[in-house]
Amino acid sequence: MKHYPDAQLLLELKSGDHRAFKEIYERYADKLIAFALKKTQNEEEATDMVQELFLSVWKNRYTIQVNGALEAYLMVSVNYMVYKWYRKQSTRPESLNSLAELPQVAEDSTAQKLSFAELSSLINQEIADMPEKMRQVYLYSREHDMNGQQIATELGISHQTVRNQISSALARLKKIVNAYNNVIPLHNIREFLLLLFFFNLL
Repeated sequence: MKHYPDAQLLLELKSGDHRAFKEIYERYADKLIAFALKKTQNEEEATDMVQELFLSVWKNRYTIQVNGALEAYLMVSVNYMVYKWYRKQSTRPESLNSLAELPQVAEDSTAQKLSFAELSSLINQEIADMPEKMRQVYLYSREHDMNGQQIATELGISHQTVRNQISSALARLKKIVNAYNNVIPLHNIREFLLLLFFFNLL
């Protein structure tokens, strides 16, 4: 199944094919662990997160819904797990220190609630709906930590095109977030901004 596209692997997975699951794992596990490790600086936690993610994928194989690119779905899922992990820690990344001083804002009881999972789904869907080249550039930049010149070389496009694609991708994602400026699904603004940090939207 090594030459199967992701869409075909998903179909096989939904039929309960363990070989499809194994191929998905082998295709993305190392990449996901490296991504989580970069975020957490904790190899054991990064590995556990990815193992937990794939356990969930297998457990929900008959009902899993992936609207768009599988890689984007997995990356967003791990990103969310990293966010939850940081919330449980007594310390935070240095770049988040400024958020600690933000005032607490009461949740609007009349506003429609949007859970973390739903926001993650919205972001994942928007990434999946991007034009192919834009999605590739975004994933290389945000998930694989490649700089503009590396992406340009990898995809055979100009550095300026890479910049334009990243700018457009972020604009699309921020547009989704801005649509919920008055429907914050959390207990306060600080948590909302913290989540956006982990999705690289700020």
